[in-house]
Amino acid sequence: MICGVMPYGLTSARQAKRPMDPIALTIGQMFEVEKFSREIDGSKDVEELQSIAKNLLLAWKQQQAASAWIIRQQQGL
Repeated sequence: MICGVMPYGLTSARQAKRPMDPIALTIGQMFEVEKFSREIDGSKDVEELQSIAKNLLLAWKQQQAASAWIIRQQQGL
């Protein structure tokens, strides 16, 4: 993090418009993002990077499915 700017366009909990914004990352999550971002930046192994990309894609889609399920449950569908 340079001069209070989060890497990769992330919003910190302090920068969020509401103090308890549910989408804002915690400090711990921001450190994890930074740690893994550095590992990705340091990798020269294409197969490793492809594996990371596929795992991230799967996690993203699973999160979308979970969010949609929660919304359906709240709407009683």
